[in-house]
Amino acid sequence: MADTRIANVYARALFEAAEDAGTLEATGADLAAFVAAMRGSRDLTAVLYNPKISSGKKKQIVAELTEDGDRIFINGLNLLMDKLHADLIPDVQAGFAGLLRKANKVIEVEIVSAVDLPEGTRAKIRSRIEAATGKKIEMKATVSKDIIGGLILKVGDLIVDDSLKAKLAQLRGRLVQA
Repeated sequence: MADTRIANVYARALFEAAEDAGTLEATGADLAAFVAAMRGSRDLTAVLYNPKISSGKKKQIVAELTEDGDRIFINGLNLLMDKLHADLIPDVQAGFAGLLRKANKVIEVEIVSAVDLPEGTRAKIRSRIEAATGKKIEMKATVSKDIIGGLILKVGDLIVDDSLKAKLAQLRGRLVQA
């Protein structure tokens, strides 16, 4: 929990620095690419997370990897390594991405359905949510056989469960009460 708070402080500081420099998109893209590289390379992650390796050596390795990267992004990574918080880089990236979505008025929407939804259906759902919220939508669709039919819609913190499984549970509840 404390690590999440620390990561959020760094994410906010990095976001504000990038906003002041006018490099929000570049900083965010470089940060996301670096985290993807960390996830794809156990060696890179092991080096960054190893407390026995000096922050100077870590910064040298990162400098080689981020040679053409955004200045704010590189400064942010260097600060994390100087403060011995390289292990927070993925959490900082997640926090930064959330702040960027908020600034761009983008909300995450997840659709869970029993079958893969056609693109036309997804487009209709997207346009209705955009009209209702006045925000851009970042949509993720997943398939789960557990819901039997219908769908579950997650918009930010709001969950609309219009699945057959939920309807059967409601019906079961009514029958038990009767």
